[in-house]
Amino acid sequence: MIEEKPKQPLKNIFKSRKFILIGLVLALILLCIYYESNYQQHQEYPNTSIILKNYPIGQTVSVSGVVTEVNNDNFILLDKYQGIEVKYTVYSTQKISNRDQVEVLGVLGNSYQISPSKILVISSFDYNFMLLRSGIALLIFLFFFRRYWRFDFKKMEFKRLK
Repeated sequence: MIEEKPKQPLKNIFKSRKFILIGLVLALILLCIYYESNYQQHQEYPNTSIILKNYPIGQTVSVSGVVTEVNNDNFILLDKYQGIEVKYTVYSTQKISNRDQVEVLGVLGNSYQISPSKILVISSFDYNFMLLRSGIALLIFLFFFRRYWRFDFKKMEFKRLK
């Protein structure tokens, strides 16, 4: 009498790279959905999305955007949230130029006016230079990666070239 080995298809499925890949992608999607739906509850200061919903006048808020206009005692900060443009008037004498990226922590007043307690400025040149550096670094990385590695679609793995 010959004994047959019991088939274990589930064990083979759980060891499959495709099953593991699908499980990891699903876990990543679920974590992204959770983060998107709950990140506003854990912020220390309200941002533009909460200001548009609830307008917390007299509270400390944290907003960021691009400077569109500079005056003697204030500047206009443009922030976009889901296609809605909000223009904040920030009262400060700090030296700021048009097209600078600015983050402001301050008290929200009437008509989107902010009295800042902290301002972080990234000049437009520094911002554009940072993007250029990142793009060049990405191209160099991709060049060396493609030179020494290739992806095997049958085994779903990267293989080192010799």
